[in-house]
Amino acid sequence: MRIDTHVHVYATAEQGLFEVGEYPITEYGEKSDVRFSTRAGTVDDALAAMAMAGIDYSAVLGSFELPELPFPPGGERHWPDDPPFAELADDLVAYNRWLCEVGEQHPSLLPFVTVNPAVLTSGQSARLVAELFDERGARGMKLHNIGIRTHPDDPGLLGVYEACQERSAPIVVHCGPDARGYGWATPASFVPVAEQYSRLPLVLAHLGGASWRELAAVADAHPQIWFDLSETVQWVGATNGATVQQLVGLIEHVGVERVLMGSDFPWYEPSDTIAAVGELGLSADAERAILGENAATLLRLT
Repeated sequence: MRIDTHVHVYATAEQGLFEVGEYPITEYGEKSDVRFSTRAGTVDDALAAMAMAGIDYSAVLGSFELPELPFPPGGERHWPDDPPFAELADDLVAYNRWLCEVGEQHPSLLPFVTVNPAVLTSGQSARLVAELFDERGARGMKLHNIGIRTHPDDPGLLGVYEACQERSAPIVVHCGPDARGYGWATPASFVPVAEQYSRLPLVLAHLGGASWRELAAVADAHPQIWFDLSETVQWVGATNGATVQQLVGLIEHVGVERVLMGSDFPWYEPSDTIAAVGELGLSADAERAILGENAATLLRLT
């Protein structure tokens, strides 16, 4: 079984192409031969990419970012208890329900829903999570803390962590540095969450991205954390990326059994990601585990 744990889909080709164009990949520095996808990221595109790569299931990760990416008001670290963009609550709910409808229509696409503390209170988010998981088939949660300008320990997210922990539902979080140095998504920024919610299956995406050197210490201290190698494996040898030897060493250090394959489609093709994993020189058992067996355990697909 092959499982891609990091896929994005969009309602229209125009939206997908816009999102890809608005999110250039710069944190890894320079590399001339990165293999990017040319697909727009529609549901049909995702299904076609899965078929080409022999993928059985894909986790479809949601994100609800606000226009112009505003910061918490008044220079505060956290969003206020009274969300300043509450007028967008209906849009956030509708987006999540659409993701769940995609999963209902295409059982190979597993919906990972999302929240935003600038839009919903902690209690509202927890109730939404309960509805989406218990009634609409959600399989996990995605948080892009840089995109939503939110530190992982924001009080507005605590209800979500509790609701997901109760359901053993994984939360995939973008992990890596941000251009401004706020530290919204570095590996260490998730330590308070891991400490407070020790039974929460937390997945740090991109093996830490360009913060990959900081990952081992977090992995050692928190054995419940998982990792996906999306994007990072495409940037092996980049000026800020790991070498093959360093990436293999990191995978072996955190434990092969904790590492998941993710493509970050539509930025990259699942087939290219699988090929990049094959180029690492891992054992056949390790490769099988990363390409699907580990995710099957996490997502209870076995």
